[in-house]
Amino acid sequence: MRYLQNTLVVLLGWCCLAVALAAAPVAPKPLFADPNYGGSCDPEVVWNQERGEWLIYYTARRARRAEGSYVGTPIGVAASRDLTTWRFAGYAAFDGGPGQPDMPVTLWAPGIIREGDTWHMFVTFKDSAQPPWGGPGVIRHYTAPAGDPLHGWKLSDTPPFTGPDPIDATLLKVGGEFRAYYRVGDNGGIQWSSSPDLKTWTQHGKLPGDINAPAAQRGFEYQEGPYAFRFGGGYWLISDPHQGLAVYRSADAVTWTLQGRILEAEGRGLRDNTRARHPSVAIVGGRAFLIYHVEPNRPYPSPPPEQRTIEQKQAWLQIAEIKLVDGVLVCDRNAPVEVPDGGQQR
Repeated sequence: MRYLQNTLVVLLGWCCLAVALAAAPVAPKPLFADPNYGGSCDPEVVWNQERGEWLIYYTARRARRAEGSYVGTPIGVAASRDLTTWRFAGYAAFDGGPGQPDMPVTLWAPGIIREGDTWHMFVTFKDSAQPPWGGPGVIRHYTAPAGDPLHGWKLSDTPPFTGPDPIDATLLKVGGEFRAYYRVGDNGGIQWSSSPDLKTWTQHGKLPGDINAPAAQRGFEYQEGPYAFRFGGGYWLISDPHQGLAVYRSADAVTWTLQGRILEAEGRGLRDNTRARHPSVAIVGGRAFLIYHVEPNRPYPSPPPEQRTIEQKQAWLQIAEIKLVDGVLVCDRNAPVEVPDGGQQR
C-alpha cells in the first residue's frame, strides 16, 4: 500500500509539472518572418488592449528582390495574444491607401506610442523608391484610432526634427512630457526633441553623455535604431551599432551612460546565428522581452547594398528576455523564452 501511495504521489507530481510546462508557452526561433519578401526588420512592439493582443510593426524589406530591397517598403504588422505565436495581419494603410508588398514610397522603422484613445506613429518617410536608399527623408507623424491600428493611419504633421535625413524615431513619455529620440545624418548622432502634446516640439540637439561621445571612447563609430524604455526603476536606451546592441542607462532620460553591448556573439537558435539588430521591448508582469531582427547570412563588414545576395538580405525577428542583474542589463539569447500570460503596455 505504501508503495502504491508513493507511486501515486510521483505520478501526480509529474502530471502537475506537465501542466505547468504546458501553461508556459516557449517562443520559437525564429519568431516571425514576413510572408512576402522575407525581410522583417526594425520591430516596434505594442500592446493593443482593445483586441487583447500584441502587435509588431516592422519595416518589410523586399529582401528577395535582386534590386531595391531597402526602398519601396511598407510597414508590416504581425499579431499575437501571447508573444509566442504570431500571425501576419497585413501591411499598414496610410491615408486610405492600402499597404502593399511593393510601395511607390519608402517607409522605415516606426516608433509608436499611445495617448488616450489614439495611436501615434513616427515613421521614417521617403517620397521615393529609388535604390539603394531613396535619398533624404523625414520623420512623419501619423495617428490612428485605438480600434483601428492597421487601416486607420492618417497623416497628422511632419515634426521639425533636426536634419539632415532623420530616421528611426523612438517615443517615450517622461512625466507629462513626450520625448522623441532619433538618428541624424552627416554625423549628427542621436538627437532628441520634447513635446507637451506630440504636436509642438522643442529641439535639443545631441543627447549628452556617452551616447554621442567620440568613437574611441564608446568603442564603435556608427549607430542607429535607438529604442528608449523604462524598466527596473531606470531609463534605458538600446541602439544598433551593427556590432551587437549598445546599452545605455539614464536617471532622467536625457544624459546617457554606456553600460556595454549585448547580443554581439552569435546565438545557437535557428537563424539567430549572428549579431542582433534594431530592437524593441515588451514589458509583461515586470519582465522585459527584447524583440530584434537578425540577418543570419549577412557578412560583417557587409558588401554595398546592391551587391548583397538575396540570402544575405533576408531577415527574421527573434525574441529573448532581458534581465537586470546587479544594476546591469543582461541577455542570454540562447535561453528558452517562457512568456507569462497577459500583457501590458511598456
